[in-house]
Amino acid sequence: MHKAQLLSKITYGATAPVVAEVASLGAVGFLDRQLGLAAAGTSDVLTGTHSLDADIATRYQLFKSTDSNRPARELRHAAVIRAVRHEGQLAERMVEFWTNHFSTASGEDDKNVRFAAASDDRDVFRVHALGRFSDLLLANARSVSMQLYLDNYRSTGAKPNQNYAREVMELHTMGASNGYDEADVEQVARIFTGWGLAGRLDTDGLRFEYQPSRHFTGPCEVTIVHPDGSVNTFATPARSGPEGEQDGIDFLNWLARRPNTANYLASKLVRRFVGDDPPAALVASAAQVYLANDTAIVPVLRHILTSRLFITNQYPKVRTPFELLVSMLRTTGATVAQDFSPTTDLPATRSISDHLTRLGQEMWAWPTPDGFPDNQNFWITTSTTLRRWELAGRIGNSTLNGIVVDAAALLPNPMPATIDQVVYALAARLGLKITETDVSAIATFLGVATDAPVADARLDRTLGDAIGLLLSHPSNQYR
Repeated sequence: MHKAQLLSKITYGATAPVVAEVASLGAVGFLDRQLGLAAAGTSDVLTGTHSLDADIATRYQLFKSTDSNRPARELRHAAVIRAVRHEGQLAERMVEFWTNHFSTASGEDDKNVRFAAASDDRDVFRVHALGRFSDLLLANARSVSMQLYLDNYRSTGAKPNQNYAREVMELHTMGASNGYDEADVEQVARIFTGWGLAGRLDTDGLRFEYQPSRHFTGPCEVTIVHPDGSVNTFATPARSGPEGEQDGIDFLNWLARRPNTANYLASKLVRRFVGDDPPAALVASAAQVYLANDTAIVPVLRHILTSRLFITNQYPKVRTPFELLVSMLRTTGATVAQDFSPTTDLPATRSISDHLTRLGQEMWAWPTPDGFPDNQNFWITTSTTLRRWELAGRIGNSTLNGIVVDAAALLPNPMPATIDQVVYALAARLGLKITETDVSAIATFLGVATDAPVADARLDRTLGDAIGLLLSHPSNQYR
């Protein structure tokens, strides 16, 4: 059971090579290997003219005269390619998780985040996805995207901006109103004055820079109440020079190691990998592992993914639109065109972005800093279910521009004698568990009896529909 759980929940889809790897290494060996694989880089992802490995100034020059949503479509295209192809499946899942956790919006009226998002995807989330949370938190605080999105680059000692100060505690670390108050937010805002940006977007790009002249020079004090009722205070001296930046660095390191932060992050990780209602005991033990390992992410994931609650699969998770799309592409062996253009929407880019948007997951465009909700009720509605079925049918029939499925290659060899045997074999190939009732329904749709000879089903005309129906199966909506 643990092998099946790992295939379902830490990969985006169980391909034949991955199934063989799990069989060879065993569940623990496979998990250890996944925990040791880094996220994909920028090479061999997109072809043509793209900005994945460009600097911010170059990206601005590429995109300045085009649709403001095009950079986000580039990132969605690249994310699908990486998730479909990269062997570090768990690392890609964690890139997705952290990108949503530290959510910024890329698109219209985005404060120019669209020109920085790909750099921060590359240099922040992909570098630190399986590292220490404290390092990730600091890298994100210094990222151009976050500085722009939450306006911290505008913050001065005379007029502190509270946007980043509020979200770093409410959304990035401890959770809303979890041990701090408004007075603490005001103090944190002062700590991060002077953290800003240098350079020009249109010439040399933007980069993080600490500016001592904009830093609040007085002392600051933040008091946190821990879950057990104990109180801990972070205090900074009055600093006026370059050393003032250290106040922010020290505060982030301190904040990352609060029990409140440990519980908040553990709850989100358990919700992501186990179920929508995180079991309190597993959250508590995962939080302790986080603190005992100095904010390292890998030990926490290992603890969660080897827990009894994970192994027994009591809490299935609905697939997000991104997970659903990638799982269908992986299990069908689809070929996804990799070419990208900054001026013209090429077929695969448009197909990927359009369908993620239609299903409610317009990645890199969520309008608020809290990220997409992680629960079934948000993702599954009457309209989105119909669109999920539509997506399945289009993939099965290769009618998504830029995406091709060789349906015939999914057929068993040698070919079974009857249609029911073919349907069972196709379901196994796609990693689905179906019942006799399901087989009967598909045969009825194809206009044949379940025990009819394969030739009667005219699979040369109906195979795509059969694959689409299987991909629409309820079990394929969950992991």
